[in-house]
Amino acid sequence: MDQRRARSFTDAQGGLSFGQLRGPIAATPPGEIHGDDDVSISALVGLVLFGAVIPAGPARPQDAAEDWDLTVDPAQQLTMASLDFGGNAIALRCKAGVLDFFLTGTPATTEAFRTVQVTAGGILDERQNWQVQPGAPVLSATEPDRLARQLRAGGDLNLRIEPVAADERAIRFRLTTPPSAASLDQVLSACGAALTDEWDLRPRASAGVIWEHLATPEYPRAGLREGVPLATVRLACIVPANGRFDECRVLSETPGGLGFGRNALAAARQSRVALPEGDTGSVGKVVQFTVRFRPSE
Repeated sequence: MDQRRARSFTDAQGGLSFGQLRGPIAATPPGEIHGDDDVSISALVGLVLFGAVIPAGPARPQDAAEDWDLTVDPAQQLTMASLDFGGNAIALRCKAGVLDFFLTGTPATTEAFRTVQVTAGGILDERQNWQVQPGAPVLSATEPDRLARQLRAGGDLNLRIEPVAADERAIRFRLTTPPSAASLDQVLSACGAALTDEWDLRPRASAGVIWEHLATPEYPRAGLREGVPLATVRLACIVPANGRFDECRVLSETPGGLGFGRNALAAARQSRVALPEGDTGSVGKVVQFTVRFRPSE
């Protein structure tokens, strides 16, 4: 049997069928991070980096970071740049080919995602869905490479975590980053991410997009030959006015080089989407979703 249909076509939050796709949608979740709410920020950075606690270092005020701290550990396939602000830390981490951008020192929650309003570089007051790391006061950004590129020139990273409950207050962070691109560039390059990208400044869709027809992607022959049981492809597409995606790109592909990205693009372009009645503001904006491949039995 040369070709099979992939069993599913879903977003990263699971269960996407002929319903709403909201953008931006978080990428496939990174590995779980476990920690206690009262663990120090420096120790939590160690938890993010190595899966183990490292001794806490001296705290620094939020506006006094001098340069990114670079960590390279070939044995763990790790390259990371981090800034410790005392009460919070941020880290861009490439580990085993997977790129993440973490914010530590956030309130613990049982939610899977938190809505974060982001301003950094050319990103202005953009609402994003950041993933909550289970059991730890850590959030991971929706688009780690894009956010990191906005910080290469330094400047303020302004974040507003929107409340979930009616009696909850929004939480704001202003983290001033140094004008030093070398460490960030090394992490981006370690994961094969571009140092510049013209799509970074395209606005992201925040309204819903509805699948009218969802094409099933073909499972690539190379994936069958290699016995790949599961593959994921993260796509970004421009919301069309005519219902058909014709401008899409692969953001990530795991495993790579076997045709999963190519086939996911083909399926997206064969699908049809619609906007909720009266919504024209999402046309021309970027929406993201994840395609999951499983061979049919």
